[in-house]
Amino acid sequence: MTDASRLTVAKLKALCVLHDLPTSGRKADLVARLLEAGLDRASVGLPDAKQAEEAAEEVISLEPESEPEPEPEPIFIEAEPAPVDVAVPLPTATEEEVLEAEVLDAIPVDDEPEVALETPPVVPLPGAKPSNPTTLLDMVKTPKAAAVVLVLLLLGAGGYYWFGQQLQPVTVDALRYGDRMGFVLVGGELTATEGFVEPVIEQLDIEDDICRLEVSFSGTGDVAVHQGTMLDIPSQGSDDRLLGTVSVRGAHGAEWLAVQQEATYDLDELVVKRHLRSIVPGSSDCSSSSASASGTADLTLTSWTEIGDRVNLRSNADWEVDLEGVVRGSTTTYGVGGLLGSFEVFAPGIAMLTQPVELQSLVGTVPIEKGATGTGLGWDWSVIGAEDFAGKRMWRIVATQPDLSTYCLGSATLSMWVEADNPWASRQTVDVRLSSDNAGQQDCSTLSQQLGDAVLPDGEFRLTHTFERTSLSRGEDRLDLGTTYVGRPSPSELGAPDESLVSWTRNASHVPDGASAATTTLEEAVACLRAVGSSASGANAALDDEGYIWRAVGDSGGDADAWNLSWVGTDDAHGWVRLDVGAGENGTCSFVNKESQDLGIVWNRESAPAVLSMVDVEDMLLAEGRFPEFVGSKGLFDANGNHNDGLRRGVLVAVPDDGLTGLISELVDGEAGATTYDYVRTWEAQGWESTLSVAVDATSGRVLATSLIERPA
Repeated sequence: MTDASRLTVAKLKALCVLHDLPTSGRKADLVARLLEAGLDRASVGLPDAKQAEEAAEEVISLEPESEPEPEPEPIFIEAEPAPVDVAVPLPTATEEEVLEAEVLDAIPVDDEPEVALETPPVVPLPGAKPSNPTTLLDMVKTPKAAAVVLVLLLLGAGGYYWFGQQLQPVTVDALRYGDRMGFVLVGGELTATEGFVEPVIEQLDIEDDICRLEVSFSGTGDVAVHQGTMLDIPSQGSDDRLLGTVSVRGAHGAEWLAVQQEATYDLDELVVKRHLRSIVPGSSDCSSSSASASGTADLTLTSWTEIGDRVNLRSNADWEVDLEGVVRGSTTTYGVGGLLGSFEVFAPGIAMLTQPVELQSLVGTVPIEKGATGTGLGWDWSVIGAEDFAGKRMWRIVATQPDLSTYCLGSATLSMWVEADNPWASRQTVDVRLSSDNAGQQDCSTLSQQLGDAVLPDGEFRLTHTFERTSLSRGEDRLDLGTTYVGRPSPSELGAPDESLVSWTRNASHVPDGASAATTTLEEAVACLRAVGSSASGANAALDDEGYIWRAVGDSGGDADAWNLSWVGTDDAHGWVRLDVGAGENGTCSFVNKESQDLGIVWNRESAPAVLSMVDVEDMLLAEGRFPEFVGSKGLFDANGNHNDGLRRGVLVAVPDDGLTGLISELVDGEAGATTYDYVRTWEAQGWESTLSVAVDATSGRVLATSLIERPA
């Protein structure tokens, strides 16, 4: 029986990610999918065939008709008349007196198949190819940075990111178009040290050697489900059957119908303390003194969930921070979300805000009563009793993230106060801690400790804050989920055919470029590298012996294009070479500089995937006006499809390092590699300096994320 695996759903999903398989569906679906992909029964936690046959008589069916009790309804419900709510009485004040003890430990949950409480199978969008967002923009510059993303995949693969994605409201039957809840945000504290600070300072171009950030914040906000009009769905003509939804472009630029949700934050108190590295020669200590800055911030988060397959199409964040000067921006992630959609581009502390939990997505239809337990969204939850809040008696639910504890990577705890007429938590406290030193953790195995050292950077990340409801208004119409509609994109409209993929690692030293709109191409840059000969002897020797270019950046901002080529050889030696390459057949070729590196980069051609050429990807971005924001004076391309002045193009080939692969294979039996193309352009207009960044999955042409950051010029 395929769903009797002893592995948890999180581990099975991690196996799917590392074998380039979809992560949707129930536990049985994941097991069957992995077996079809060629994994043996032991790898997916099943007994061998002989043992399974001998134990057949003792196997208990998981089908609903053989269960002693009815199976709880799945989280997502088809659009049918709403069932009558079952009122569950709250304990009286006298009964509650015995519930004062605080629950501190994670609620243990048996490792049983999670059929009843999981989201119904989510079918990937037609034509969408699985992609590993590991290499989004320049985040993956060292193995430690790559590992930060890898641990997120281990903690539930594509369906769970430890706080950024799954704490956001999810569109299920409990919500209605027009729902809105106002809240206050109090007691916000964020601390990041050492390696957890690096992604922030790199993306914000902060030159100071900051080793510790302390952020405190408070303010007001609201969460809401948008009530669309017929003007939002012009493709449906006069058919008002799907009134409430909106039309939105997905990762390939095609139009979909979706439910739109929004969260706004007005932080009227924002204080950031920055601790710098000691300036004493020979010392790397973090100073106990800090430089402090106070200000305000506004943030609007918007997400779109496709109504047919109920998958996240797109998430957008618009923000403005006034902290010793105004910085504003907008970022969009396409089905990625989580840490990758927030941590790398926002001002410190702003992107770490989560939203009040939409309760139906967590607990399903399980009655909320004392002692009720369950699992949802990768969290274990338990109703521990009732407490008073805002003059009402409310159930209190505590949820913990079990995989963080299992792998000794930290902890995450949510406490939620629930009232019957509110689809969100009326009060919610958040306490998240990540650390590789296993401090405060008990019974950590040697392997778990090694994994923590491998997948987390040095340092600590800590986030605490509280949401409290101030207002609530309910809409009328239920959301249109699981619904088909006219004009829904077909697979043939998305992505590129498989025959367009190039397996460059078989006989080439770099991914294919060939972009006709570019001043110079990667092919011309590599030809220049070969031409300079002994000036770049290490790089050329590596390429002669099956080495390859794992990172390349071409900047067209000068008289000649500046190319930086990072190479790795079969002996894992690696470095970079800087060249100036002129355009045309008679273009110049000049060696500028070179340097050896010690970043832990390894030679691993086998893990690098086949890719689309850069010219094919750029043609897809320009095709049929699917991404109009990329064209024009504020885009990557001009009206004729040529590159705008100052465009920087890059490619990043990421493979797991040998040590990390060895550790992960003991847990998930797999390897992962990914390739992305990235584009960055900076310009000045009307007193503002603007920087647009775009990251694209090189295996499918799927846009992963875009970011626009603006500062006073």
